[in-house]
Amino acid sequence: MKKIFIDTDIFLDTILDRKPYSEFSNELLSYCEQNKVSGFTSSLILANIYYIIRKLANHRKAIEALRKIRVLVKVLPFTDKEIGESINAEFSDFEDGLQYFIASNHRIECVITRNTKDFKKSNISVLTPKEFLLTLEI
Repeated sequence: MKKIFIDTDIFLDTILDRKPYSEFSNELLSYCEQNKVSGFTSSLILANIYYIIRKLANHRKAIEALRKIRVLVKVLPFTDKEIGESINAEFSDFEDGLQYFIASNHRIECVITRNTKDFKKSNISVLTPKEFLLTLEI
C-alpha cells in the first residue's frame, strides 16, 4: 500500500471547504479512510491545525477536527533528529524541512501538499492531491 505524508493545507482545505481544492483533498482523505493508501501526518501539523481552526471558529470545532484526522491517518512525532536535519538542510522554510525529514525518516513515498515549490530539495515525490490522485488512475 502506498504511504503518503499529508501536509497542513490539505486537511484545512477539507475542514474549511476551501474551493476548488477541497474536492481533491476530500477524495484523497477518502482513500485514507477506505485504506486504499496509508496516510501519515505529524504532531506539528495537528498543533498548527488546532491553532488555525480555533482562531477561525472555536476550541470545540478544532478538537473535533483533530479527532477526525486521527481516525484517518497515523500521526508521527518529530524528534531532535528531524530538527537538526531541517536546520542543516537547504529548505527555505524550517517547518517544511521538518515535514520532509519526518516523511523521509519513516520511509514514506510521497508528500502531499499544495506548496510543492517549497520542497524543491526533496528526494521523495512531492505532489498536489490532484496530481497524486491522477497517479492512482494510471
